Amino acid sequence: MTTAPDAALWHKFDAAWYRDEYKEVLGADLLRSSDDNLQSWYHKEGAFSGHSPNPYFHEEWYRQNSSDAQQALSSGALRSGFEHYCAHGYRTESPHYLFSERYYRAQNPHLSDEALTAGGYANGYDHYLRAGDKEHLSGHIFFNPAVYYKNCGLSPDTQPLSPFRHFLLSNRNLPDQIMISEHFDPVWYSLINPSARTMVSFGFMPNLLYLFLNQFSPEAF
Repeated sequence: MTTAPDAALWHKFDAAWYRDEYKEVLGADLLRSSDDNLQSWYHKEGAFSGHSPNPYFHEEWYRQNSSDAQQALSSGALRSGFEHYCAHGYRTESPHYLFSERYYRAQNPHLSDEALTAGGYANGYDHYLRAGDKEHLSGHIFFNPAVYYKNCGLSPDTQPLSPFRHFLLSNRNLPDQIMISEHFDPVWYSLINPSARTMVSFGFMPNLLYLFLNQFSPEAF
């Protein structure tokens, strides 16, 4: 695969999204600062604090699930999981709890390293975000675009956003409210695991599905 992922959506710092995502911890000066200044602050402070640079990369998830990144962070060699992913993790690691590079490539065997490089894609995730999601392909066994659209009450014919991108820009609690695949029922899980509800309600986990996947080794899927 190509070693220059600059064109990949997951590689870009999204200033508008970052302001909204971290508005409660950013001061007024930072919220009013230019995009370049905010990006500079992210690299100096935010990345080290565990902030994600855009909606496509989940820093907390990556830190918890990449042993190589954990070692680099512990030794001080790197300041963030995102830095690790951009350097070499993008070849095999999962950047988000609902995207698995291994799963996506297995479901789409025509996406060989050679084919991705020829198409100008940095990796499978790059292809998924720029092409596969628009075709309603799935990047994870726990995200089914058809189920997601149905339970959101959305029509694929009239929805301007592709399914996964729509999900990323929706409320992080959405997986607690609807099924986004046939494999996880948040209502049932909440009933049998009341401690999970408590962890989510106190902000220890973003949602029930994240908690479930974090506890049950998602790389096995």
